[in-house]
Amino acid sequence: MDSRRFRNALGQFPTGVVVATARTTAGELVGMTMSSFNSVSLDPPLILWSIRDDARSADAFIAGRHFILSVFAASQRQLALHFARPAADKFADWNDDFDTGIGGCPRLRGGVATFECTVYSRHQEGDHTILLGRVERHERSDAAPLLLHMGQMGSLWDLARASS
Repeated sequence: MDSRRFRNALGQFPTGVVVATARTTAGELVGMTMSSFNSVSLDPPLILWSIRDDARSADAFIAGRHFILSVFAASQRQLALHFARPAADKFADWNDDFDTGIGGCPRLRGGVATFECTVYSRHQEGDHTILLGRVERHERSDAAPLLLHMGQMGSLWDLARASS
């Protein structure tokens, strides 16, 4: 299978943009931008996402007890782009955009929704590990979400204009 064509086909599905954050056992803060997560169950409240096993922060998320998923607002595009790139300390210049959540994990301020989770289970599949989290706390706002479609990030309005 041509992995580039497969990836392009997946990119046809518009999705929200999320930052996953955690704190390592040594106290280091880690975070990464991703484009997808799913609800699994309402009772108990479970969500899932996956991380590539060779990702820079994979060990922190896979071994950790907690993580937070925060849905970016459309106004947070630059922050989403920052967390999509490698950096020694991703939080250094963006510390004011986060406060502290469950397990000491960074919690995004001003996002559309936030899900503070305890790891419920892990499943290694292919080149990724699927993490299921039990949602311990959540919150939402009325802000417009940041969306991803065909490799482009923006508000619904931005993406609609770009495709016309």
